Amino acid sequence: MSENEGNEKAKENFRKLIESSSTDPRSSSLSQREFNQYDEEERKTRLLGLAQDIQERKKFAQWIFWMVVFWLVVILGIIIAEGLHVLDIPQAVTIALIGSTTVNVTAFFVIVTKYLFPGK
Repeated sequence: MSENEGNEKAKENFRKLIESSSTDPRSSSLSQREFNQYDEEERKTRLLGLAQDIQERKKFAQWIFWMVVFWLVVILGIIIAEGLHVLDIPQAVTIALIGSTTVNVTAFFVIVTKYLFPGK
């Protein structure tokens, strides 16, 4: 018998051995109990993760809201100061300031909102 034939015969015997002993490891009561315990532990971990995500989202949503409010108040203050002639800013700069701020705040709000509250 050649070495190649011996390898083929060993592979065939190994395959038969595996097929004859293939049983579901969850069929024994100990294995089923362990499986249920791990399954329950996984569910608890996922639930804790979701609860933490909700808390973090609330915290960051509030922080982002106040940051946007502050940003807009500063821009409003600059516009009011210009209107009262406390600041002397050219009209083109004022228009650019208002336009870019509007775009930046809107884009920032949309991006952060989509990150914090992804569609499911």
